[in-house]
Amino acid sequence: MTEPEELQSVEQLLFSAPLYSPFLLNDDLAVVKALCDDGYKFDAHCPFCKRQTTWTLSDSFVLPSMDTFWRAPKERIGFSRMAVSCARDKDHKVTFWVHFSRMRIQKVGQYPSLATISNDEARDYKAILPLTDAAEFHKAIGLAAHGVGVGSFVYLRRVFERLIYRRFEEFKDEEGWNPGDFLKLRMTEKIDFLSAHLPPFLVEHSKIYGILSAGIHELEEEQCLAFFSVLKESIVIILEEDKKKREELDRKKRFSDAIKQFGSGS
Repeated sequence: MTEPEELQSVEQLLFSAPLYSPFLLNDDLAVVKALCDDGYKFDAHCPFCKRQTTWTLSDSFVLPSMDTFWRAPKERIGFSRMAVSCARDKDHKVTFWVHFSRMRIQKVGQYPSLATISNDEARDYKAILPLTDAAEFHKAIGLAAHGVGVGSFVYLRRVFERLIYRRFEEFKDEEGWNPGDFLKLRMTEKIDFLSAHLPPFLVEHSKIYGILSAGIHELEEEQCLAFFSVLKESIVIILEEDKKKREELDRKKRFSDAIKQFGSGS
């Protein structure tokens, strides 16, 4: 079993980490200090509003004997209940139960569940995904929410791969590309080959594919889960850039066709 990852933020613990995933705390206890701050704010998806919102800690992290906690945090063990409220409607709340043990912290309960929130959030991306990709992106988020890290990477990689192959199919006739030659290339070489037709973020961070592959073949569940939110958001950036790129190409084609047709009937 590998050492747990260091916890980076309140939002990572509350809205990204599956139940029972342990995290190490930095010696400065910055995240715990934020958890104790009524009024601490961060952005995440609201399952009630069905959209991104700003959350505020309404019931902060409090351990038994909190007054002695700061004198010897490395010796403290205990449970805490806490909650966050949606900025759009204070009745929209998510409640959490957290366990702290000698500089390690983990979420041990949540309502509504992370799966409910994550699956609801996945619906936001249906508009920018083909049907198959939308279904598998949804599966990736659902698996991660249930603590299945390697499986979540499998589905993210499939979404990533299809974007690459779909772009090749779209331009192969126009560019005169040979499918056999393309298939022989490694994925990083495929990305370089298609760079003029791919989202800039994907080209700049082509190592995403290598990370996803490492997750499937080499990394442990905990490592995959710790990095899942970074890869998920990276895929979202790629998809959003891809959507904008396609819209721009469609717009250019419409006006180009209109210009070509001008005076053609005379």
